[in-house]
Amino acid sequence: MAKQVNCPCGETVRGESDDELVSNVEAHVQDKHPEMVGTMSREQILGMAEEAA
Repeated sequence: MAKQVNCPCGETVRGESDDELVSNVEAHVQDKHPEMVGTMSREQILGMAEEAA
C-alpha cells in the first residue's frame, strides 16, 4: 500500500513501502530543508504518513 507525507512546504512525498517512503522523505529534507537533516526518526516520518489516494 502506497503512503505519503504532506510536507508543510506544499510538496507531497510518496513511497510504495515504508522503507521507500522514509528514504524519499529523507531525500526531500536533504534537498529542500537541509537545516532539518537528522532531526526526524524513521518512527516520526512514519507517524506523519497517510495512505496515498
